[in-house]
Amino acid sequence: MSNDRIWILLGKQFSGDISPEELSELETLLKDDPEAAASRELAAAIWQAPMQEVPPAHDSKERIWEAVSPQLQPSPRRSVVRRLAAVAAAAAVLTAAWVLWRSTIPAVQQLSSAPGGKSRVVLPDGSTVWLNSNTQLSYEKNGFGKQHREITLTGEAFFDITKSEGTPFIIHAGKVNIRVLGTAFNVKAYTGDSAISTTLVRGKIAVSFGEKTVVLQPEEKLMVQATRLAPVFQQKHLEKDSSGQLREISWLNNKLAFDNETFAGLAVKMHQWYGVTFYFESANLQQLRFSGIIDTESIEEALKMLQLSRHFNFRVNGKEVHISN
Repeated sequence: MSNDRIWILLGKQFSGDISPEELSELETLLKDDPEAAASRELAAAIWQAPMQEVPPAHDSKERIWEAVSPQLQPSPRRSVVRRLAAVAAAAAVLTAAWVLWRSTIPAVQQLSSAPGGKSRVVLPDGSTVWLNSNTQLSYEKNGFGKQHREITLTGEAFFDITKSEGTPFIIHAGKVNIRVLGTAFNVKAYTGDSAISTTLVRGKIAVSFGEKTVVLQPEEKLMVQATRLAPVFQQKHLEKDSSGQLREISWLNNKLAFDNETFAGLAVKMHQWYGVTFYFESANLQQLRFSGIIDTESIEEALKMLQLSRHFNFRVNGKEVHISN
């Protein structure tokens, strides 16, 4: 009913036969109906068109659209019935075009974990993903699991992929693409990382960058340094720790493991782990190296543990950590 009322009031407005009360009513209706408001200018163009350029109401939508799309000039002739019919028909075309345009926009599902936090999600195909701190994952919802299984990752995540013949699971991490059928693996691709790393726990995956593809076997790790003109691939077999776990996925058990890591590199990991930012007094401090595992320790306790092997001072001020000699 409100749509019919809008077109009647528009006709009165264009013909100059609208009262102040009706004009106020029209503005209120247009404010409450964004679609009608968006087509107001189109309706005005039709109203001002010469009569021979306005097709009758029973004409095809294609002819109506062709008639209203050019920049039209005003004409002194008026025919309220035919012009309102053309306006209504054009509005139908505009609405159909809007619905079609909306249907072409992909529905994207976005998942994330907060800095210092972790989360576990189950995808529509049954695959399970554990998101490490400050990680974002997104995928197109329409057809996921049936027509496609592609996601985009920024950060670090562990994947346990449900096998689906004919529908490979593809991860886009920066410029690296990882293709799997059914397997468990870890991907680390934080913004600012010099390399994107993939660790395979079981199954088989293919990691691609440009035209080069490397196939990983279980307990292998591949690092792709994509910041250079020619990407560098580093592939190696991994050794498990004393507990039988791979160090690269220790974060799944709430452990931050590091082996001969520079203080600068460890600061990046601790930034993701604790949500703090490090500031070093000198470049020499950044080159100090550490090995160990951080479990449930607070940031202060972790830094005191590091002081047992290397000399440095620290000061924690909220989310800032200052390292000095």
